[in-house]
Amino acid sequence: MKSDKIKGTQRFSRSMDVLQIISDHREALSVNAILNLTDLTRPTLYRILSSLEIEGVVSKTENKHYRLGARLINLAYNALAQVDIRQTAHKALTELRDETSETVHLAIQNRDEMIYVEKIESREVVRMTSIVGTRVPFYSSSVGKAYLAALNENEAKKIIENIQLSSLTNKTLTDTDKINEIIKLTRKNGYSFDNEENEEGIVCFGAAILGGSGLPVASVSVSVPTFRLKKDKSYYWQPLVLKCAQISKELGFI
Repeated sequence: MKSDKIKGTQRFSRSMDVLQIISDHREALSVNAILNLTDLTRPTLYRILSSLEIEGVVSKTENKHYRLGARLINLAYNALAQVDIRQTAHKALTELRDETSETVHLAIQNRDEMIYVEKIESREVVRMTSIVGTRVPFYSSSVGKAYLAALNENEAKKIIENIQLSSLTNKTLTDTDKINEIIKLTRKNGYSFDNEENEEGIVCFGAAILGGSGLPVASVSVSVPTFRLKKDKSYYWQPLVLKCAQISKELGFI
């Protein structure tokens, strides 16, 4: 029985890995492309894809490439709808967008990353290309830095030590000591700053939302194209911090 349980878990994990690969790419993927991103054999991959397709969580295009299926999209939508933080924060996030005139993101922790669960679009002509469901690293994003800074120092350091640090732009910091210093400064300032570290041409200001326990439950960011950035950066971070404090209070943080 124990062996069967382990085998079943392994099959499920493999299926989830394949599903994650398909999810991480906006374009549909061929079998060969998926094979190159896994250590699976071709027969095993075909079995997994067939099973996922039958369940409706992936679908096959006319040229036999794979993309997310309608059932998974529906499940994802329902899951997001059940995240109370989105409903609680929506009014404040919309007000924050109106005050700053820039795109606002709400993100929650997803294992060793952050994931956007809400986006309030800027009304400006040039906008962010991000979408709900986008995953961003802790160390290069303003939402990630803000979240880490809201944890105690040892816990934040442990998370940083256990994630792979890679450059996303020529400004991304990948030195552990420097990142820890940035988190320490963020903790002192009460807000974070992403200086084109996650995406070229975009700077972001972030702050954490705290729950009743005093621990972070989410982070909010204001994203600004560099050509539109005002010299007085308090224009962005002051209303951001105030709105996050407001949402935290609604969640029971005193």
